[in-house]
Amino acid sequence: MKSKLFVIGKPIKHSRSPIIHNFWIEKYSLNASYNKLEINQTEIKDLVQEVREDKIRGFNVTIPYKKVMIDFVDEVEESAHRSKAINTVYKAKDKVIGANTDGIGFIASLNKDLNFHITSNTNVMCIGAGGAAYGIVSSLVECNPKIIKIINRTQSLGIDLMQHFSKFVSSKTLFEVYPIGYKPDNNVDLIVNCTSCGMNGKDPLDIELGSVSKKTLVYDIVYEPCQTPLMKTADKKEIQNTNGFFMLARQAAESFYKWFGIMPKDSHVNEVIRILKKYND
Repeated sequence: MKSKLFVIGKPIKHSRSPIIHNFWIEKYSLNASYNKLEINQTEIKDLVQEVREDKIRGFNVTIPYKKVMIDFVDEVEESAHRSKAINTVYKAKDKVIGANTDGIGFIASLNKDLNFHITSNTNVMCIGAGGAAYGIVSSLVECNPKIIKIINRTQSLGIDLMQHFSKFVSSKTLFEVYPIGYKPDNNVDLIVNCTSCGMNGKDPLDIELGSVSKKTLVYDIVYEPCQTPLMKTADKKEIQNTNGFFMLARQAAESFYKWFGIMPKDSHVNEVIRILKKYND
């Protein structure tokens, strides 16, 4: 019987996940299919039950159900507990488990695709304090950087994020919270846009990069358009930058492993990234 997998959300048209997973399903000759599924929140319980009964192998979760999914699964992985959100649902030992692969996918993309390695001397600046920021910071803290600066329009939400992760961080990692308008200096090593600003070219981030070192990496998790407004700003300053395709592919690889026990080879991840870029051209 063919295994069924889905990405659920509302809306769901924008999702690139079927492109990624169906490529790997074919590459590894698996008897499975992966499709988009737009559902209402009232339908989540029945969908989880289908995973429990092996009618569905698992599914990914996107907006707006990442947080509420915690209430529907049997167990929550530490990754989801830390990030307060679930993006991957799978079955193991007769239990439906919720995980979050965003953070580990982000770190894998830094290490494997961008040759950027976080050390105890790394200064990180994260823009945003929403769901994506929680997912990314949940894995950032495991790397024990020197400083994690949270920049957010509503400063109180940045403080909430800082307080949530204070119980997970090494005593050597310092959290700082600033309002939008904060200007990064030449000591920042990694700038991550964890907001949707710049998506589809709209509502670009208003951030000053004039004092940022050319050795800094500007990482925009937005991937549509391929070159976001933030990336254009970085280009003008000759600062290295990337969009969210690498993270998208790497977090998907982690989900794929949870469902099939197969970690896509780096070469097959790179093939997916090339396909995604062509899709957006």
